[in-house]
Amino acid sequence: MRQATASLSKSWFYAIGVLFVTASAFMLTREQYWFLFLPMALWFVYFVTFSIDRSLLFITFITPLSVLVDVRQLGISFTLPTEPLLFGMMVLFYLKLLIEGRYDTRALYHPISLSIVFYLLWMVLTSVSSSMPLTSFKFFLSNLWFITCFYFIGLQLFRKKENVHLFLWLYLVPLTGVILWSIYNHSTYGFTKQASYWASEPFVINHGIYGAMVAFFIPMIAVYLFRLPLFTQRPLMSFVMLLLLVIFTAGLIFSFTRAAWLGVIAAGAFYVVLRLRIPFWGLLSALGVVVALFFTFQTQITMRLMENKTDSADDLSKHVKSISNVRTDASNLERLNRWASGFRMLEERPFFGWGPGTYMFQYAPFQKPNEKTIISTNAADVGGIHSEYMNPLVEMGFPGFLIFMTIIGFAISKAMRLYYTLRDQFLKQTVLIVLLGLVTYLTHGFLNDYLDIDKTALLYWSFLAIITAIDVYHAPKTQRAA
Repeated sequence: MRQATASLSKSWFYAIGVLFVTASAFMLTREQYWFLFLPMALWFVYFVTFSIDRSLLFITFITPLSVLVDVRQLGISFTLPTEPLLFGMMVLFYLKLLIEGRYDTRALYHPISLSIVFYLLWMVLTSVSSSMPLTSFKFFLSNLWFITCFYFIGLQLFRKKENVHLFLWLYLVPLTGVILWSIYNHSTYGFTKQASYWASEPFVINHGIYGAMVAFFIPMIAVYLFRLPLFTQRPLMSFVMLLLLVIFTAGLIFSFTRAAWLGVIAAGAFYVVLRLRIPFWGLLSALGVVVALFFTFQTQITMRLMENKTDSADDLSKHVKSISNVRTDASNLERLNRWASGFRMLEERPFFGWGPGTYMFQYAPFQKPNEKTIISTNAADVGGIHSEYMNPLVEMGFPGFLIFMTIIGFAISKAMRLYYTLRDQFLKQTVLIVLLGLVTYLTHGFLNDYLDIDKTALLYWSFLAIITAIDVYHAPKTQRAA
């Protein structure tokens, strides 16, 4: 009986194989090359349907290696193979949810999850009222598959705490390869600043995105290096982590991304805050004082900054000094131009904003001639507003900005409380890795906005999912209530 069944299975296998080869030959004669991707598509449907956790881990591994494809005929660009896989995963996830109705809803009532749901709902509403509805709905759709896959599916993945570190390593290993590739390319041009803009291509098209990716993982490597027995007992891992620290530090420095440098410095300062056990409300109070002092002495600070004439350069020391140059550095001045234009746009549409994803197409008329720089443009072809915080403010109005800040506030406060109360040192150090990684990006976000990019969106939303999952599934109830 078994032999008959096996023989029948082989017959079906060979029959399907012959049918596919015949169909492929026919489609190739008609230059329909897409048919060759059908087996991969069917495999992915099967994989997502029966093992969605492994599918997400597979996407995590290939994301650092994804390549941007620009389809000019359709006026769109996307990364291959990541975004088509994410879209497919999102559709299959919702279909499976609709048919089976199985999803652990405990995490959905967490403040971070509820804030993200409100964020998506407000994005839909502001897409309806948008100055460019089609553009806004395309932007919403791309954010929906990022948040669905990396946050809501991620919550289920991270119900197993060992998956957290598996996820981190699956991203870190290919990223290490990208860094080595970038350093090699960069070295052939003498590590100049200009070469840093394209050294990480084709995997990362922007040195700012590259710098943000690298900065995310430096806290993880540092924590592993100094708390290694918590994670592994392998004797060679100390050498491996030290080597990774050297590689990632070199990658960060030669990214020439000043915002990423500031992000790592901010993460170091935040670690001091955690060691001092300063509560979240104390941190907010300190930030409030800093903001108040800035506006009180705004004139004096501006005058002092105007004394700095050091432009960004190949020389690393000059590049560091150029961070505060708001007089002659074109990059810094262009950011001020974009922000000033954004505030003028906000005055016209303060509540609903101009619509998600529309800033770069709408800001040109709001520029003033005396604020333009040598890199200013009216063509919507050199990026957006260069601020993760200004972006929702201008595109989704004050409510969108407040919801976005609420997500961040809940994430930081919950992570800080977990770090202070968890007795499980493995979980405690895991929270530290994720929290400091987020701090690098939230600092970077003052000067750039990359949440519409798969490589950084994966890390940002997944790190939020890790904090939520640890809070809901792994922290004892007594510690969650502390």
